Amino acid sequence: MNMLPGPAQAAAICLSVAFPLLLLGYARIAATGGSGRRFRLGCVSVIVLYVLACIVLPGQRHFDDVLSGLFLLATAMMLCYVLFSLLAWGFTLTLLTALVKTGRPLTLEQWAAAYMQGGDLGTFTHNRLKLLIGSRLVMTADGRLAPTSKGVAVAHLVKLVRLSTGLG
Repeated sequence: MNMLPGPAQAAAICLSVAFPLLLLGYARIAATGGSGRRFRLGCVSVIVLYVLACIVLPGQRHFDDVLSGLFLLATAMMLCYVLFSLLAWGFTLTLLTALVKTGRPLTLEQWAAAYMQGGDLGTFTHNRLKLLIGSRLVMTADGRLAPTSKGVAVAHLVKLVRLSTGLG
C-alpha cells in the first residue's frame, strides 16, 4: 500500500500552503478591490491552478485522488476564510483595539474620538457597540466602557495576527 499523496493531492497540498501567500500578494494590489473580492479572486486563482496542475502534472489520475485534493483545497480555503474574516472585520476590532490602547475606561464620546482621532461616529458607533457588548468583549459600568479580559485577549490576538501578516 502506497501512503504517499498522488499528484493531484500533492498539488492541492502545495496550493493550500501557497494560498495565504497569494492572498497577501493580492492585498498589495490596489486594483483587486475590497477584501471580499480579493478573497474570491484568491479562491478562483487556486482552483484554476489546481485544474491546470491536474492536467499538466504527470502520473495517473484517479477520481478519489482528484476529489481528495479538492477537499484539501476547500479545507485550506475555509481556514484562510476564518483568518481573513478576522483581519477584514476591521472596524469593530479597531474600535476594540482603540479602547484597549487608551488603557483606561472611556465615555462613548471619548471612545469615538479615540477611534476617529477627534471625529464623531454617532449611530454607526452605537451599532458596533451593541455587537461588542453582546459578544462580551466590552462592558459598561457607570456610563463608561471598558474592555473585558476576553476583549483584551482578542485585541492582542488581532494585533499579533495583523503584525505577522504584514497588515498592521
